[in-house]
Amino acid sequence: DLPDMEVHHLDALTGDDDFGDALAAGVAAAAVAAVNPIDQKTWGKIARNDTCPCGSGKKYKHCHGTFA
Repeated sequence: DLPDMEVHHLDALTGDDDFGDALAAGVAAAAVAAVNPIDQKTWGKIARNDTCPCGSGKKYKHCHGTFA
C-alpha cells in the first residue's frame, strides 16, 4: 500500500506553497482546483505554464496571462 499523495505548488518568486497552504487550512483539494471558467475572480493564482482556466486549451501565458 502506498501512502496518500499530497499536492504542492511552489511559487518561484515568493517560495509560497499555494496548494499546501490551502490544504493545511482545511480546504479540500477539489475546492482549490475548482474554478469558474467565466469568472476570473475565482481563478486565484495561476502559474504561467499552466493551462488557462478559461477553457481555450492554451497556456495561461499565451491567453489571459498576456494581459496580467
